[in-house]
This record gives sequence, C-alpha cells and structure tokens, in this order.
Amino acid sequence: MTAALKALLQGAIAVVLVLLAVLLLLALDGLLLIPGLMLAYTLMGLPWHWPGILPDPLNPPGPWISMAVGVIATLVPAVVDGIVLHFFLRK
Repeated sequence: MTAALKALLQGAIAVVLVLLAVLLLLALDGLLLIPGLMLAYTLMGLPWHWPGILPDPLNPPGPWISMAVGVIATLVPAVVDGIVLHFFLRK
C-alpha cells in the first residue's frame, strides 16, 4: 500500500470516529434532557407534571424564568459532555 493511500485511509477512519463520538454525545444529551428539565423546574420552584413525553410546568412561567429553566436544563448535558470528553481525551 502506498503512503498516500495509507494516509488517506487513516484520515477517513479518524473522520468516522469523530462522527461516531458526536453521535454518542448527542444521544447522551437527549437522554439527559429530561432529568435536566426536572432539576431546572425543581430549582426554580415551578410545580410540574408529566403529561406526555417531557415534563411540563403546571403554569407557564414568564420569559425570564423560562430562560433560566432553559439554561439550567442545558447545563446538565453540557457538564456531562465535558466530563465524558475529559476522560476520553485524556492522554
């Protein structure tokens, strides 16, 4: 096998591995969104119920509370992603 073909194959494998890692982290984020929402509603003192797939507040909050809930709910997957990446990318 020539050096150019070997380098091309290694690059293609690296791209596929990066795409698989991104898909794994997106799946992890999807699983952590519901606990993130439950934690955010609890921290903000919003009563919530479970009408279907996602937890929902009983009374729609105002815009600032909604923004705070969104930030808290997305921080949970972001922190877990950071921890997972830290352990996978450690040398």
